[in-house]
This record gives sequence, C-alpha cells and structure tokens, in this order.
Amino acid sequence: MSQRFVLGSRTLQPGQPPYVVAEIGVNHNGDYDLAVRSIDAAVEAGVDAVKFQTFRAEEFMADPDHMYEYENQGEVVRESMYEMFKRLELPESWHGKLKAYSEEKGVDFLSSAADPLSANLLVRLGVPALKLASEDLINLPLLAHVGSLGQPVIVSTGMGDEHEVEQALETLKLGGCDDILLLHCVSLYPTPDEEVNLQRMIALRDRFGLPVGYSDHSWGIEASLAATALGALFIEKHFTLDRTLPGPDHALSSDPAEMKALVEGVRKVVRQLGATTIQPSPGEAAARRSFRRSIVAKTDLPVGTVLNSTHLHLKRPGTGLPPSRLERLLGKTLLRPLTQNEQLRDEDVG
Repeated sequence: MSQRFVLGSRTLQPGQPPYVVAEIGVNHNGDYDLAVRSIDAAVEAGVDAVKFQTFRAEEFMADPDHMYEYENQGEVVRESMYEMFKRLELPESWHGKLKAYSEEKGVDFLSSAADPLSANLLVRLGVPALKLASEDLINLPLLAHVGSLGQPVIVSTGMGDEHEVEQALETLKLGGCDDILLLHCVSLYPTPDEEVNLQRMIALRDRFGLPVGYSDHSWGIEASLAATALGALFIEKHFTLDRTLPGPDHALSSDPAEMKALVEGVRKVVRQLGATTIQPSPGEAAARRSFRRSIVAKTDLPVGTVLNSTHLHLKRPGTGLPPSRLERLLGKTLLRPLTQNEQLRDEDVG
C-alpha cells in the first residue's frame, strides 16, 4: 500500500504536514483583480497551493432554466445554474497569468478539470497535478482521457459509493495513470457535522491502498484538524477574502484569518502526532530524573542493619536505584550508615 504522492516539488507522506490548498474556486466572481488579491491572501495564510476551477458552462449544463439555490449574506439566492456558472467561468486567458503569479508568490497553482479540453489546457500550462471534482467521479470518458495524460491525479469522491470509486480508479489506471490521491469529500455545502464522516477517508485508504486527503466543506477548521490526525496528506478548503461577497461559495468558505488558523493547526497536529514507537521522547527521558522515585532510607540506619521493608522507602528524585531493585535489597546488610532519605547505592550493601 503506497502512502506517498509526489506533487511538484513536494512528496506527500505520513509524518509530514499535509499539503494545504486554498480552494478559491469560483470565488473570483469573474474579477481578475479579486482572483489576484485572493492569491495574495492565501499566500499570507501560509497555504501550499491555490486552486481554481476550469470549466465551460455550456459543456456541462443542458438545461439553461435549471435553478440553483444557495445562501448569501443570510438570504437564500435562487438563480439559473447555467447563468451562474457562465458568470463564474475562469477565462482561458487568465490561467497562465494566475499560474505564473502564484508561482512567483511561492505557491502551486491547481485547478479542477471539468472536461477534456480543460484538462489539456492545464497540462499545457504545466500544473503539478490534475484535479477531478466529485461530480465527475462517474464521468468515465473524462476519467479515461485524464488517465492518458501522464499526470498525477487527485480525485474527489463526494456522492460516490464503493463501486463507483473502484470503477473510476480502474478507468484512470487503464489510461495509464498510477499516481492517484483520493479525497474524502461530502458534496453538501456546507456539510453538517453529523455528515462529515471522516472515517470514510480511512476506509478509502484501506480499501484501495492509495494515499488520501480531505476536501472540507464543513464550518470551521475542526474537521480538517481531525482529518490530519487520521492521516490526511492533502487538505482542501474553500477560500474567500470576504464571506459576505456575492456568489454561491463565499458564505461557506474560510476567510484569511480562518485559513491561517487551519494551516497553523494542521502543522501543530502533525508535530503532536510524533512517532509510533513506544519510547519516551527525549524531553520525557530527561524528566525521569525529576519525576521518578529512587530507593532511600526511611529512617537513620546504622551499619550492620539487615534490611527489611520497614527500612526503605521510595522518593524523588529518580537519580538513585529504581523501585525495581527494592525486592533484591531485602535481607542485605548495610556496610555503612545511612541518614533518613539518603539514597542507597549498590556498594552500600553486602
């Protein structure tokens, strides 16, 4: 079972902080300047990558009158899904500029590919991996095409059952793709706590033997921290400059302060996880001297005392003979006098 995933210059593996992605997605609102300012804020928050979405509304929307509801500024907004996505397309001409700007600022540029032409565009740009959104888990033609492009692939599994995940992986692998990372994802925006179901991420790892991560649509950062503790190598969360901006994803996204807390939090969790060996840490090993007990004289004891349990006691610090030696001292004769609370040494008895 491989638990490594190479993403550009980073190798994602257990024991390392997860790769954190600020999913700007459609939160650019069709405004290039907002997209750039969002990248700046994500960089300031300390993320490893920013991510957008590459799609063409006419490619995946058949019914221009299909309506979509979402919450914005405390109110329910209802609008044509086609018109909404058309307004939020990331123009092809922006891709190269945003990628170059992201890399200049020290973060990777990623985007979800919704169709073969979008995937081809991203490959031409040289993105470190291709991302497939949950809705395309069953899009076998797209999976087959992406699998043939020779790129690492990140697959969100929201709404999918075990058979659908298995079929998606088989399709990618038939195309020649072996470098795959699975993301546990719940396609509810936002995701209620009782539906976060982080155990599913572990089930994905164990069932398919692939590295895993978490695409977080819940409120707050707690689920991302918990996913890190459970072994997520990749954390993705929607990101906005301002939750009150108009649009379908702003209200449920992390703002800069929350994203910064998430980045710092997941790194802290990894430090706290430590090693899997049953050994004290270096700091703990040093603490033994202060916290553990040694064998001492319970009262003043003269030379020649034949030691019994009434003569000895266990007290800090742990710089003398350990408690495990107590039974072996009983019946021994003192070769020198001891004062109360004085530690015994091996040479004190015969």
